[in-house]
Amino acid sequence: MSRGLDRARGHLAAAAAELEAAVGAWGLWADEVRERAERRLGAGPGDLRVWGDPEYARALDAGGPFIEAARVAATALERAGCEMPASLAGPGSAGPETAIGSPHS
Repeated sequence: MSRGLDRARGHLAAAAAELEAAVGAWGLWADEVRERAERRLGAGPGDLRVWGDPEYARALDAGGPFIEAARVAATALERAGCEMPASLAGPGSAGPETAIGSPHS
């Protein structure tokens, strides 16, 4: 196999890992926003009033580009013949947004 192709695959894998990290960072931030909404509303985990909080809804919506980019990277890895990290969800799989309980998943 060509060294150039191996280098390109390595860069693709690194980019996919960075996108995965970006999704994780977004998820942590969105979870912090949820916790603030719970405190503001006097709600606890599982209280459906939190889903109606505008700040939390915006936080969840903000994750869309990160999740989409990570899924595109996962597809690119697969098409390039690279091993896809298990944590990168492909189409039809549970995505990172399910980890924070997004109503959009």
